[in-house]
Amino acid sequence: MRRISIAVLLIGGAFIAPGANAALLTGSSPGFHYFYKQGATMDQHDAALVDCAVRTRALVNGSSTFIPAPTTGGGFAGGFAAGALAGLVGGIIDNNESRQGVAANTEGCMAINGWSVVALTEEEGKAMEQPDDPATIHEKLRPYVEAPEARGPVLREPFGNELAVGNFEVGRARDLEEVSISVRATRDIAKSAVEAAGEMKRPKPDLPEGVKAPKTGKPLKSVDLAASDPELGYLAVRMIGRKTTMAKAISLVFKRLTSDGSEVIYDGVLSTIEAGSKTTNKGVVEGEKYSDYVFQVPPGRWKFAEITQFQFGAALCFGAPAFDVAAGEARFVGVMTFPESGGYPLHENLAVAKEVLAANPALAEKVKAAEWTNGYTTDCFGSYAYAYEIPGAPFVNQEAPAVTSAPPPDTISSEGAAEQ
Repeated sequence: MRRISIAVLLIGGAFIAPGANAALLTGSSPGFHYFYKQGATMDQHDAALVDCAVRTRALVNGSSTFIPAPTTGGGFAGGFAAGALAGLVGGIIDNNESRQGVAANTEGCMAINGWSVVALTEEEGKAMEQPDDPATIHEKLRPYVEAPEARGPVLREPFGNELAVGNFEVGRARDLEEVSISVRATRDIAKSAVEAAGEMKRPKPDLPEGVKAPKTGKPLKSVDLAASDPELGYLAVRMIGRKTTMAKAISLVFKRLTSDGSEVIYDGVLSTIEAGSKTTNKGVVEGEKYSDYVFQVPPGRWKFAEITQFQFGAALCFGAPAFDVAAGEARFVGVMTFPESGGYPLHENLAVAKEVLAANPALAEKVKAAEWTNGYTTDCFGSYAYAYEIPGAPFVNQEAPAVTSAPPPDTISSEGAAEQ
């Protein structure tokens, strides 16, 4: 039997409700608006929206994530599939929460591809949407999309690594106010493209008869840290939340990758771990609650794949960071904090890693920071989709946009320990 190594995710904390300056990844821009990229043509605008409709077609949002759909592989990917975008613009989906989710994912996808969201006045918006015919709306919108400069206030800039460096949080979707004029203008061609692409199903493992796929890895108990096997490896992460936040509301999911960068479906050993409700250890440091998690995993390349809060899961399918762990290694993923302005930044702090691994001095002594590579993509399943990048880390695909912003200075320290 293949030996497995131990990954230690020392993650502490709780979800904090969006602060006054935080935006929700799970919500779209309010009011009448359209997508704009300086220098782009209307054809490029249409192609980008069609591409986003196809890429996000398996996502299911809001309360609809509870709809069982055994034909699609279950989980968040059930339910709508090819009908999602059609439901947004054609009224198939009556649930506003679900419609808002589709709008949010369309907006997020366009942002990933360099498009801004620009506001229209109420007068402009109402004039543009009547009559409610895609071809007519399309021609009314063309001069706005092809204008030398945006013709209105920018409501949302292109991708800025918001989940990692601030501004964005995963939370409950609000009611949909207005569907983007851009979406209304392209609804027929987008619907046709989604239907032509067909239903996207979550891959299933090809299991030998009588064999069950490995379940999601749960954290080890703190007493298990005292003993270690030299052939096993460890990873460490801690999440620190606020005393006023809801405990156990947020989870982080990590998935093991194959040699070509795709997610492992099944190879007989653990391929997914989740840091959430169950902890290895928890406490309070400098007035902030934290929780630590320890996981046992095979060696290999592990990707930070999802951030979830209850049924609202943000799949990092548009670009995720990954790191390698070898047998015998101890790696520190980082300290994840929750700034009031939003975001889920990871801070490198080996003093914290040594503190969490203190029960095993040998592991604490040799722990090293995770060496990240950005840009691992996959098909999008779940409820919401975006990207997460480690500032300064290289990209597996050098065509990916470089991170231009950095997280705030690391102010997270362990009691009596110097920051690294």
